[in-house]
Amino acid sequence: MKDSKRTKDSKAMKKNSKAAKKILFNTSPGSFKSPGGGEIQLLETKKELENLGFEVKILEEQDYAVDFSEFDLFHNFNIHRDNYPFVMQAEKAGIPIAVSTIYWPSLKSAILWNKGVKGKGKAVAAELAKRIGISKAKQIVRTADVLLPNSKAEANVLKKIFHADERKIHIVRNGVDARFAKAKPEVFEKRFGLKNFVLYVGRIEERKNVLSLIKAMKGVNEKLVIIGGPTSNSSEYYKKCLEVAGKDVVFLKPMLHNDELLSSAYAACRVFALPSWYETPGLAALEAGLAGADIIITQEGCTKEYFENYALYVNPGRISDIREKIEKILVSGSKSGLRKHIEKKFLWKAAAKQTAAAYASILGD
Repeated sequence: MKDSKRTKDSKAMKKNSKAAKKILFNTSPGSFKSPGGGEIQLLETKKELENLGFEVKILEEQDYAVDFSEFDLFHNFNIHRDNYPFVMQAEKAGIPIAVSTIYWPSLKSAILWNKGVKGKGKAVAAELAKRIGISKAKQIVRTADVLLPNSKAEANVLKKIFHADERKIHIVRNGVDARFAKAKPEVFEKRFGLKNFVLYVGRIEERKNVLSLIKAMKGVNEKLVIIGGPTSNSSEYYKKCLEVAGKDVVFLKPMLHNDELLSSAYAACRVFALPSWYETPGLAALEAGLAGADIIITQEGCTKEYFENYALYVNPGRISDIREKIEKILVSGSKSGLRKHIEKKFLWKAAAKQTAAAYASILGD
């Protein structure tokens, strides 16, 4: 393990405590202005940990002067450089640090590797990884007492790029809210007059590969429904999506995670499509699968660790492959059993128990 700068007395005190009672959560500033899977992971983990008896506070922008030493443990969600000052503040306060890394190599690097580029292309990708490896993200990884990647694949990335200490790694599988299993299609169908469509839910940005999905749907005899909006730096990409989309593409505004319309949309669609450049693993796809949708999803990232043989996988760099898999699943459907598979392995209750076990490894019993 790393040599910690925390005081020995403080660390020993935490090690001897039976459980972490007061936990301080944090994620990148401004994340909740455009929430995605990472923010859902934070909120759902908070709820389920509280059900297990923990007290959990989210570090808000107006609370940045909070006394970290009042907490038993600091838990940061992602390793973006914006979080470095908060991790350092927790270390200075002498409290243990857990980090849900929520990490995959950059989009540019992912695209280069996915396209199988040779020579100079791979050198560029390697240089990208090298630059990431000496960034503040690496310092966050080194400072953390426990690392909580969402998959074995992500754990391997942390070891390769950041040289993460394997002894710190505790895999915590991402989860899904059990309520999606009870979703009914009628609410969405009545509101929008749509049923048996292909659905995408999420941010409209390059990493999510929405433009390729729109192109892949051309000639497919079903509507594509897109629920989401662009990020602050994706306005031009969004415009391209609007320009390419035909009359069979329906754009709907983002919906709150707890909105009944969202769960109903999952239940109303025939296929949920997530052909991103990578996913870790794609919470919306888990939610849709639990609601009864068939899934096509990117082969890149850690998706296969979650969906196993219950989904069809696509190469995000090949529009023809995305179209072929959509047409195939519309005709024959995917293998049955996905809903039971998700209920058995990937509910947030299970994720919270895994998180609590990881806390115990650095706090003592």
